[in-house]
Amino acid sequence: MLARLFGVLGAVGLSLAIALAPAEAKTKREKAEKLVAKASDTVAYFANDTAFEPLWELADDAKAIVVMPDSLRGGFIFGASGGNAVMIARNPDGSWSEPTFFTIGSFSFGLQAGIEGSEIILAVMTQRGMEHLLSTTVKLGGDVTLAAGPIGGGAKAQTVDVLAFSRSRGLYGGVSLEGAILKSRRSWNRDYYGANVTPADIIYREKVARPNSATLQNAVWALAHRDQPSSPKLAPLQPVKVDPVTGEPLPEEPKYDDDAIYGAPLDQLDDNK
Repeated sequence: MLARLFGVLGAVGLSLAIALAPAEAKTKREKAEKLVAKASDTVAYFANDTAFEPLWELADDAKAIVVMPDSLRGGFIFGASGGNAVMIARNPDGSWSEPTFFTIGSFSFGLQAGIEGSEIILAVMTQRGMEHLLSTTVKLGGDVTLAAGPIGGGAKAQTVDVLAFSRSRGLYGGVSLEGAILKSRRSWNRDYYGANVTPADIIYREKVARPNSATLQNAVWALAHRDQPSSPKLAPLQPVKVDPVTGEPLPEEPKYDDDAIYGAPLDQLDDNK
């Protein structure tokens, strides 16, 4: 029985290692560019699936969005998960920052079986969560509070640091990001931008930029505005005054910005008063 169990664990571990190991032929710059492109597709999917309407509302207030387009999890009793992630943060003017890169991984023990691939979006809702994510490593559910994204109304009532939304492919029991470790990929940041920059240099100091980032920035902007009207509401038209005899429109009366303070112009005052 034990031999069979360890055989299953070995097969699962090997499958995960093969699936998670990137192709050696690609440079880190190419891998980072591919991750940004796949993250853009993931965000676009979430923005067009009504099952994730609560995320549309929450994204309006999110400090940052973390996207994991390929998170693989598998195991039998013992489990492991991992993948690469990219984060962009909201700028003060409402635009979105350049991306910074992470790796994520976790191990678990309990009632679980199967292999699953997931697309995951983390909405970082607090400044505390942002500060931890910009450090070297952060433990979800430890350094920052974590909860599954809400379904239905009341999305804004959540007070945790990070809310997780996922779209799963495959079968797996006991899926959870609790205890997962996010670690900054400094080498990916360096190769993507061609400069030795920290996550804070990218997010807050805006030291670097790449045209490739535009697809992800635009996708997240669209997600954050998904629950808003596609076009602004026009103000109602004002009724036009007409001459009661001729029916012709009357000319507009002149308006003076200082009337409320100084009264009407002198030439409109009654000389007898």
